Amino acid sequence: MTRPSRKGADRPVNVLFLCTFNSSRSIMAEAILNHLGQGRFRAHSAGDQAAGQIHPLTFEVLARHGVPTTGLRSKTWEYFFGLAAPQLDFLIIVCDDSYEDLIWPSEGQLIRAYWATPNPTEANKDDAAMSSAFESVYASMEKRIRAFVDLSLHEMTAPERCRAVMQIGES
Repeated sequence: MTRPSRKGADRPVNVLFLCTFNSSRSIMAEAILNHLGQGRFRAHSAGDQAAGQIHPLTFEVLARHGVPTTGLRSKTWEYFFGLAAPQLDFLIIVCDDSYEDLIWPSEGQLIRAYWATPNPTEANKDDAAMSSAFESVYASMEKRIRAFVDLSLHEMTAPERCRAVMQIGES
């Protein structure tokens, strides 16, 4: 296996976080990675059935942790198809519903990983339980994203990157 060239080290690593509704988990991941990645990463998020709006608790939790929310919006994954779409390096699926049957129309060395994350918006929760669920998702995403940011991606082969990112999802 050859190591990736350093040529790609000059551009940010493009990551798409995907979940079903793009209203909480993937939005949090996008915001956290853009915040912690300090320009080395460019995070995006989308949903295969995008809700079109972000859950208010998503904004509250991100703000409480000092993570900027400017520019966040719920969008469909179709935004990432075609010639105008950003060249993605990683597709990280953060919910169960979007993982098993996903066929991604992509070329190149896209690395796909799965970070199972419970849906904090599930019904039948009181305000305190819902808030706690959102905080739990935030803590899980932040921990995983810190580990992801700490990887020496440009020094790893594609299989090494794939294994490392999958292992982060298992933690």
